[in-house]
Amino acid sequence: MTLPASFIKAGYLPPDKVRGKVRHLLIGTDGWDNTGKTEFALSAPGPGIVICLDRGFDSVFDNPKPPKTRRDDFAFKVIKTPLPTQLTQPEYIAQWKAFYEEYKAALANPDARTVVLDGDSDSWELQRLAEFGRTTQVPSLQYPNVNAARKAMIARAWDSGKIVISTNKLEVEYETKINDKGKDVQVKTGRERRQGFRDWTYLYNVHLRHLRNTDTGEFGVRILMAKADTSLAGLELWGEDCNFQSVVQTIYPNVPLSEWGY
Repeated sequence: MTLPASFIKAGYLPPDKVRGKVRHLLIGTDGWDNTGKTEFALSAPGPGIVICLDRGFDSVFDNPKPPKTRRDDFAFKVIKTPLPTQLTQPEYIAQWKAFYEEYKAALANPDARTVVLDGDSDSWELQRLAEFGRTTQVPSLQYPNVNAARKAMIARAWDSGKIVISTNKLEVEYETKINDKGKDVQVKTGRERRQGFRDWTYLYNVHLRHLRNTDTGEFGVRILMAKADTSLAGLELWGEDCNFQSVVQTIYPNVPLSEWGY
């Protein structure tokens, strides 16, 4: 169907004119330790930049049998993030500003096809330390500014036009219940949840959870959410299919690999 000329004149274009020949994509991943988060990111199209906040990132290079999908055109920069109570708030602010400059520079680098924020949950902790000087006992009423700043940070990733992958840790989920003495207590729910900034589900295209079979050592990934095809939620890809290429071919079967940068 031909669009009205007034649409074109006003700058409203059909999808094939709005999109470039190379796709951009935001993927948020999470998982327990040693579940292949970094390895998965290294299967994305390169050249790539990895901002390393997760102190356990380098164990991936000790793997004597790396997967065939691991690329060799990724470069790494380690940023050592401070722990709570380690510094004063002005020092946390300086650390956060230094990290954010690195983040912006990576997204702006014209040669980077993929940018990986390996340890996004650590960046959220650093951001809160800079904002509040602590990460606990902060009233929810004080969060609007830092939440808005985090959303702007994610929007910057989308606007970069790149593939951006953010890895996160998991934690045991608790809920508040009243015990037989009428007091509030924290009780495990039996579920797990992503550490870090949680109000981001609508900002990312894809959410993944990394898995590992402790009996076989095989790695897998579960699709938690895919905006392009919501019916895929819960689907798991294991072994040789646990990589970026398999994920995008599953979620976007009609998009040629060349549009992702392969």
